[in-house]
Amino acid sequence: MEKLEIVFKFIRHIAWALVAEGLITIVLGILILAYPSLLIVLVSTILIVTGIISLIVAKKAYSYSKLEIKF
Repeated sequence: MEKLEIVFKFIRHIAWALVAEGLITIVLGILILAYPSLLIVLVSTILIVTGIISLIVAKKAYSYSKLEIKF
């Protein structure tokens, strides 16, 4: 049962990262519509934030991949 808990915990991490990334993308998309003159700043912000989120999730995935799960 412990192995399934590890998998579910990893899936929760991925789900929260996707939710956070989606919300940030929506907010920045609205800001781009409202302030098109700030397009470069807002696009660079979304790229930096999603990059950081991706690195965090990749670190979590790597830490779980060290486990040897044998069936």
